[in-house]
Amino acid sequence: MIESLATRDRRALTVGVVTIGALILGFRGVPAWLRWRMDVRASAAEAIAQERRVHAVVAGFSQSLDSLGARAGRFRSMGPAFLTGATPAEAAATLAALVGEIARSSLVRIDALELHVDSATAGYDMPRVRLDAQATADVAGLAALVRNLEKGPTLLAVRRLSVRPQSVESPANQVEALAIQFNLEGLVLLSQQKAQR
Repeated sequence: MIESLATRDRRALTVGVVTIGALILGFRGVPAWLRWRMDVRASAAEAIAQERRVHAVVAGFSQSLDSLGARAGRFRSMGPAFLTGATPAEAAATLAALVGEIARSSLVRIDALELHVDSATAGYDMPRVRLDAQATADVAGLAALVRNLEKGPTLLAVRRLSVRPQSVESPANQVEALAIQFNLEGLVLLSQQKAQR
C-alpha cells in the first residue's frame, strides 16, 4: 500500500508519523523521564542521609558505651541509697524495719506503722514504697528522728510531718510529749531474683 503512494505523499506521511512520535515523546515521555530522574535523585539523597546517620551512630557507639558504663557505675555506687528486696512488699518490710531501728536510736516510740506499695509504679523496676507512721517523742527525740531519717545512707523522702502536743495541760517541770505523724517514701531497687522469675 505504501508503494502505491507518491514520493511526496510518503514524505508527508513520514513527517506526520515523526511529528506525532515527537509530540508523544515530548508531552508524555519527557515529563515521565524528568519525574523518574527527580525521584531517583531524591531517593539517592535520602540514602546518603541515612548512611550519614548510620555512620554517626556507629561512630558514637564507643562513646555511648563509655557513657553507659559510667552511668552504670554511678548507679551501682548509689545502691545503698535504695531500699532492696525481691518484691516491693519485701522492700516495704525493710523500710519498716529501718524506721523502727532509727526510731529506737532516736528514743521515739512508734505507735503505729502502715505500709503502702505504690500500685502505679509496682510494675516498674524501681517502684515506690510508702510508710505512714504515728509516734510519740519529745522535742529532742523528734529532732533526732528527722536528722537520722535524712542522713541516710538510704534516701527517704519525708512527704508529710505533723506534730502536735499529746497533752495540752502538762506540768511546767515535765518534758512535753509530742504526737507525731509522718509519711515516708523510698525507691526500691528490686534484686535479681525478680528478673529471673
